[in-house]
Amino acid sequence: MIDIYQILLFWPDEINLDNYSQVDISYASALIRCNRLPEAEVRLLALLPKYVATPSHLDCLALLAIVKLTSGKEADVQGLLDQINCLNKGCWQYRWIAARLLIQQGKSSEFDLLPNSFWQDSKSFPHLAITRAAGAIIFTLDEAAEYHRDVQGYDCLEVARLDAVLLFQQGDIIAAYERLSKLSTRASTDLGFASQLFEYVLASHQMSDVVPVARQVLDRHGEHPNLLNNIAAVKLFQRQPGFARRCALLLSAWNSVGLGQPGHPNQVCSYEQCGNVDWLDFLHPAIWSQPLANQNLTGNLVLHLASIQSNRYKEHVNNYIQAIIKTPAQYALSKQSPLPSTSSVRTSQDLSIVWISSDFTPHPVSRFLQHFFQASLGRLRHSHVLASLVNYRSQSNLNEFQERYGLPIVDLAPFTASQRVSIIRNQDYDIAVDLSGWTGGHFFQGFLARLAPVQINYLGYFASTGLPTTDFWLGDHTLFPPDFGEWHTEALYRLDRPFIAWQPPDYLPEGSVDVTESPKTGIRFGSFNNNRKLSDQTLRVWGRILSSLPEAQLVLKASANGDQPTQQLLARRMAGFGLDPERVIFLDLTATCEDHLLQYRHIDIALDPFPNGGCTTTFEALWMGCPVITLSGSHYVSRMSTAILSGCGLDAWSVATEDSYVQLAIKQADYLSHLRQNRDHWRHAIVNSPVGDAADLFTRIEEAFASMVVPRQTSYGPHMRARSFK
Repeated sequence: MIDIYQILLFWPDEINLDNYSQVDISYASALIRCNRLPEAEVRLLALLPKYVATPSHLDCLALLAIVKLTSGKEADVQGLLDQINCLNKGCWQYRWIAARLLIQQGKSSEFDLLPNSFWQDSKSFPHLAITRAAGAIIFTLDEAAEYHRDVQGYDCLEVARLDAVLLFQQGDIIAAYERLSKLSTRASTDLGFASQLFEYVLASHQMSDVVPVARQVLDRHGEHPNLLNNIAAVKLFQRQPGFARRCALLLSAWNSVGLGQPGHPNQVCSYEQCGNVDWLDFLHPAIWSQPLANQNLTGNLVLHLASIQSNRYKEHVNNYIQAIIKTPAQYALSKQSPLPSTSSVRTSQDLSIVWISSDFTPHPVSRFLQHFFQASLGRLRHSHVLASLVNYRSQSNLNEFQERYGLPIVDLAPFTASQRVSIIRNQDYDIAVDLSGWTGGHFFQGFLARLAPVQINYLGYFASTGLPTTDFWLGDHTLFPPDFGEWHTEALYRLDRPFIAWQPPDYLPEGSVDVTESPKTGIRFGSFNNNRKLSDQTLRVWGRILSSLPEAQLVLKASANGDQPTQQLLARRMAGFGLDPERVIFLDLTATCEDHLLQYRHIDIALDPFPNGGCTTTFEALWMGCPVITLSGSHYVSRMSTAILSGCGLDAWSVATEDSYVQLAIKQADYLSHLRQNRDHWRHAIVNSPVGDAADLFTRIEEAFASMVVPRQTSYGPHMRARSFK
């Protein structure tokens, strides 16, 4: 007879249930291993009376406890443990299940205090040895590596999963995912494995694998509570926030009855990407008062609050940063040697600059950098290095930067925060440019610890980072006007030209695609901005425009056409603000950037949303033949389009009030024929303006870098505090 506990270490694909007698306890053990937990529980409950006063009674109780643990019903386990202990005090089954319960409950300190006697016969019982290694690895205890070595001789799913956890903790997320993906056919029935694989494919940013893995997991396990949070993440990735919101709400419902872990970050993102942003100021008080309780949520909320110009942004960022500074991990990063200082700055004539980003893929930030470096070939004054925080593998465009521009690349993706800080500091860069801010994949812990003598917030984020160690926020006089009152911790640096440029190289889609033809119907306004930017104020004003122009239509491209819940939610919001949903045309997402740009043929005039306006979408609209109307606000996030239009000499398209926004749209509708006959005018406006001169932009940026490293007591603008670097 096969040992019932040995069955629990078989690979799931090795088990053929037909080989087991359905009236035997070993059948229940095999059912557990095949993740058929409800059936296993029924079998065990039926067997309990049969085995009373026999050694198998304890085994039934132990297997029932495993079923409860695996099902996430920790509250039911303690009673079973008490019964097991009564039958055989301190037996290995009792210790094994008790230790697993501590792990599942996240009680790291209690696990660490378990005496050596608790594990005295681990070599005889592999389940004990594996559980000891699991606790040490998951809780990152000092003995983790030692206990991990002790279980390397066991060829089972549990050890393979621990291998992946250890790789993940060491920062090699891609290797962790690959360790699991090779085993997906062997362990497809195991829910824990499926959940871990799902989590790791998302964390590794292997975008081509995300949807196939999601389908595989869903086909096998359905919308299990343990999977819903990651399903929501996939739906957000697919631009289907309505479906993501459904998953997040289902998870909240399961969590209310004690099943599944809460998925607040994705729930917040799903609501935000459905356009429901006004309620973000009114989240549960615990979210504000306990910033370290759920750091994914806290970090997401920083970004979202900035996007709506929330008055709570300063409070939230400060609370989070101050809490992080007090943690031992952040303290260790900050004190890690060697510390950067201005003594390492070479000269202002020959600086070493590292550009740090999580977006070296066909992302707007990366595309803008390609514009800049292409135009600056042979003209660079300083040394530039790109440091990537995320490895996108086949979707990465780092090779283009290296091969076309000769830029050195530093891949930080496989490393822990501590290793990243050491790698960057050891290179003695003079300036570190933060291209991520608080967007996905950011490295605020490193910038907070200080990576270089001078640190700059530029391009990739639309607000102050709030980090006391970030020295400058780089912009221009339109982004930062003299009366600029937005809260910031960095010193403002105003370029004497537009802060950005659009001069695409031929090898990028925007560099080779022609201006599109115009629509053939009545006037069409449109916006290709993300759904989250469609605020209540924006929909209300757009409704006023369409009400004044009975023949007008609104074209939107914000979410996947297949996401009917998002469109239904948006339609209800539109109707509530006087915008007839029947006059809205929804365009689907496209497979390529070129196809995306060609969709501007459906639009005559682009409408910029507010307060979170566009940047890349503003450039794309102008480039493809559509003028842009924008409402200039008081914050960086609501002034990006204003800065672009001003730099192109199109100030008349930037207005200061909602009434002026409506009036300008109505007025331009009278010139529809002229607009359609001169669609190339807007591209010429870019090309023949400072905004179209990326080489000049980069020259000015390099000059700015040189001035930033020179200790001085003067300021570059009215709101820039005096600064000397010590």
